[in-house]
Amino acid sequence: MNYLAHVFLSPLDPEQQLGSLIADFTRGQLVTLADHYSPGIMQGITLHRRIDRFTDDSDFVLQSKRLFSDEQRRYAGIILDILYDHFLNCYWDQYSDTDRLGFIKEIYKLLALEQNRLPLRLKRLVPRIINEDWMGSYHDLEQLGQVYQRMALRLRRPNPLGSTLNEVKRLYPRLSEDFHCFFPELIKFTEQQQRLLEQK
Repeated sequence: MNYLAHVFLSPLDPEQQLGSLIADFTRGQLVTLADHYSPGIMQGITLHRRIDRFTDDSDFVLQSKRLFSDEQRRYAGIILDILYDHFLNCYWDQYSDTDRLGFIKEIYKLLALEQNRLPLRLKRLVPRIINEDWMGSYHDLEQLGQVYQRMALRLRRPNPLGSTLNEVKRLYPRLSEDFHCFFPELIKFTEQQQRLLEQK
């Protein structure tokens, strides 16, 4: 899951939404992180990590990964993380009654207001996330090609991510079908985990 999906799956609580975004920029045990973040943010980080584990273990996600060529399969997790934000953008109305662009605008506002509470790496990214509309622009499939190309340049070793869009287009109907099977299961899992976290 990427930025938009994680915030979408979070409760409508600013602290937990922040936690869902901060999670990818944290390392270490939750008990240690709790010394630095509020309970609400910690709940968001915890939920994010559980979502990632559920996603990695999903039969539908594993099925999608196997569709990729040998060259691309090593990076299939990265490819799908980004692609799922594209699918969520495209099929938003099937999964939410809220306005997609309005939702994204509120998240950008939250990031801008809370920059001083963010890990340094995320804080440095916030202007780009907002100005380049990282959450909303994934609606455009061609935009994903540019995202994959930028990621290819960030990785130290040579990789095929720069040409990933061609393979995504070839597999698009089957990947979309897997997403529609997987995402309702993920929503149900997330709702269960939210209830468990609220009981603590």
